[in-house]
Amino acid sequence: MLRLLIGSCMLVYGSYSDVRTREVSDVVWLVMTVSGIIFAGVELFMGRLVLFQVFKSLLVGGISALLLYILNFGGADIKAIISISILFPNFPSLSAFHRYLPMMGVPPLDIFVLSTLTNSLLIALLAPISLFFYNLLRRDFSPLMFLGYRVEIPALRRRKHFKLMHEIEDKGSEIEKRYIWGGIEPTEEVLGLLGDLERAKKIKEVWVTPELPFIVYLTAGFFTAALYGDFISTLLF
Repeated sequence: MLRLLIGSCMLVYGSYSDVRTREVSDVVWLVMTVSGIIFAGVELFMGRLVLFQVFKSLLVGGISALLLYILNFGGADIKAIISISILFPNFPSLSAFHRYLPMMGVPPLDIFVLSTLTNSLLIALLAPISLFFYNLLRRDFSPLMFLGYRVEIPALRRRKHFKLMHEIEDKGSEIEKRYIWGGIEPTEEVLGLLGDLERAKKIKEVWVTPELPFIVYLTAGFFTAALYGDFISTLLF
């Protein structure tokens, strides 16, 4: 229970911090890591935890962190995965309201960090589906409707955590748009150019793609794994 409380508090705070400031203090991961080492040491000494289970969790956590690094995920996401693998060498188990959690039971592999990661990836897949239905309701049909949505240029400065989907160039008599994979940061220079084009009535709206930090999905994956169980195991078994 104490493990789950520490993990929950640290991940929720880390998500909040990343959304607000795009930074997460290393103290968050230090608290999770040190707590995990202490808990594991005590449980190994008492015989409630086997060394192979710790090795299994650390191995999967290390491989997952390496893959996230290769795929250019943020440092907070990588540190979160490593910290979870240390704090939770196996699935947390607790009872609430006469029910044992996770609700669907512990999956066969019993690697909590793996279930957290796979759950978070599946939850992240809801984002493009949500965008599609959002654009569908607005009758804004485009091949980009799974990736973003249109925003009026004056409203851009009031928004946070997004990227522009097109590079826009003023050709004099016309506006040229080029889709940019990965998006374009809305810097002051870019927003200033768009403002000039909007005032000249050459362009009214632009496509943007939301940028929610992955640690938010990771936190959702953490809670669903702890309370519900492993999504993939539930589907397969």
